[in-house]
Amino acid sequence: MEQTSLIDRLLELTLAIQHATTMADWQEAARLTEERTPLFMELTPEQDATAMEVINRIQAIDSAIAADAKTTQSELQVEYSSAMKKVQAASKYHQAAKF
Repeated sequence: MEQTSLIDRLLELTLAIQHATTMADWQEAARLTEERTPLFMELTPEQDATAMEVINRIQAIDSAIAADAKTTQSELQVEYSSAMKKVQAASKYHQAAKF
C-alpha cells in the first residue's frame, strides 16, 4: 500500500476507534485496533512533514483514548464493587429471612 494511502487509512481507523470509545463500544474499538495494528508495520521510517503531522495526530488521539479507557476501567471497578456489596447484602438478608 502506498504510504499516503496507508496513513490515511490509519487515521480513518483511529477516528473510528475514537468514535467507538466515545460510544463505550469497547468491543468495536478492540476489533478496529486489531485491524489497524498490522498497518503500522507497513509504515516506512522516512515520512514527509504532512505525514508526520497525521502520525502525530494519531498518537494524540491514541493517548486520549488510553486515558479514557483508564478512567472507564476505574469507574467500572467502582460500579462492580458497589454491585457486589449489594448482592452480598441481599444474600445476608435472604439468609436471615430463612430463620
